[in-house]
Amino acid sequence: MGFRVKKVLFSLFSFFVCAAYSQTSIFVQDPAIFHQRQVELQKLKGNLTGSTESLDSLLEQANKISKMSDRCASVSINDVMDEDCWHFFQVALPAFEAQYMKVTGEVRLGHMEMTRGLEDRKLQISACAEALSDIAFSKDQFLMLDGGVDLEPLATGFQANYDFTLKYEPGHQKQVFEIAEVWGKTCRDMVVRKDGEGFAPYFIDRLQKLNESLASEGNSAVYKIDTTEVPTLYMDIGRPVRSAYYLNGRKLFHSRISSGGPDESNLRISFGKETVQVDGEPQVVKKGSPQKFKGSVEFSEKVGSMRGQWVWENRGNVEGVDFGPDEDEVVTAVSEEEPVPESVPPTQNKKKKALFSPWLGLTVAFAPYLDKSYRHFDIEEKALTVLPDLTGVARFRLTFGKSGDGFVAVGGGAFIGAGIVDGLQRVYVAPVAQAELGYSNVGIRETAVFAFPEDDSDEWSQFRTGVFYNIDPFGIEMGLDMIMNMGYGGYVSLYWSL
Repeated sequence: MGFRVKKVLFSLFSFFVCAAYSQTSIFVQDPAIFHQRQVELQKLKGNLTGSTESLDSLLEQANKISKMSDRCASVSINDVMDEDCWHFFQVALPAFEAQYMKVTGEVRLGHMEMTRGLEDRKLQISACAEALSDIAFSKDQFLMLDGGVDLEPLATGFQANYDFTLKYEPGHQKQVFEIAEVWGKTCRDMVVRKDGEGFAPYFIDRLQKLNESLASEGNSAVYKIDTTEVPTLYMDIGRPVRSAYYLNGRKLFHSRISSGGPDESNLRISFGKETVQVDGEPQVVKKGSPQKFKGSVEFSEKVGSMRGQWVWENRGNVEGVDFGPDEDEVVTAVSEEEPVPESVPPTQNKKKKALFSPWLGLTVAFAPYLDKSYRHFDIEEKALTVLPDLTGVARFRLTFGKSGDGFVAVGGGAFIGAGIVDGLQRVYVAPVAQAELGYSNVGIRETAVFAFPEDDSDEWSQFRTGVFYNIDPFGIEMGLDMIMNMGYGGYVSLYWSL
């Protein structure tokens, strides 16, 4: 998951009980995630040539913090929090996070300053790209809920009214901005093209390698670039992540965090003509609006204690959790027109779709010469004829079925072929028509070659019927070939298609 600040602490807000008293509630994430912090610190230490006392001290402190995180992972909003856990969340954890950013920031900045002394620009660019790995935090990291829950009494039980906005932990985001600004000023001349209108090609290549490295480590963060106005490097999420919030087993809301443009990013580094600007959205933004969750749920008076749980689909136990739709936009569109069967995932309910589907094939046909026109070529009757050809077809392909696996394609194109019997007998060009019907990777195909006759007896039009198997984007086809003024034979095709 990469480096996280307050990854254990999800949110801190006031919880008013029936307007009689207020109580602070803390909702925490899976404590196993904090253990990843220790792994990241060990990795950072391993990258250093020497030992630093401050980093060693931070590692020792992280081990203690991890143990407290495990013990205080779940806090009941009706139970009294013990003094040790209260001190952990209010004092120890924030102090550790501040020290963490200070120490690791010094290590990162020292590494970036070193790049100034490198003579080879490729080495400079590589060093700058590597430095970005330690400030890579995805849009599903460092999150907290800004808002609260109010309890209202009912005749039998009470009503919980919630109103939250999903935002990034501001203290961590501010510290990352400071480090990113130093990075931008240090690395500007290395990573931006000399004309100032884009990024250096080698930096783009290194950035791709960095993204692959982050993905292999399980970090969903991904760096992207935008040059619409000025060269801008921004942070995004590599894959959508859903979560759901439950209170005493009752779902309050779900969230889906997905990729977006620079205007939705939590970290942007923009390179103007003479300036470096670093900023980012303070809240999780989706389609131009912050993600907000507002609603209410009723509880009976039999509820003794209340526990909140924020569950993420990419970590922890997710059995029985309703995370909402895989793709909100698709589900919304379908629900307005027709209901989606529960047994079929929304992403698999595909409508009919017409696509342009080019086809290019290399074919070899074999046929004994049975027609009397063999005399025209001065060959023996029943002589085996080999007919190689290259065929290109422009087709339209229509998919159908609930899963979109069925398809039909029709089109036309051109053919250039030859006839070989005891040497080359003919080379000819002809128009082609093609039609196919298939499901998944298999199907049947009809191909017609309309040859222009050289005289009344020896034109070689071909009519092929075969079965094919696709191994996208390539495939193989075999079947029967009826050749006018020659006879019947077989053929094999190797082809490429979309």
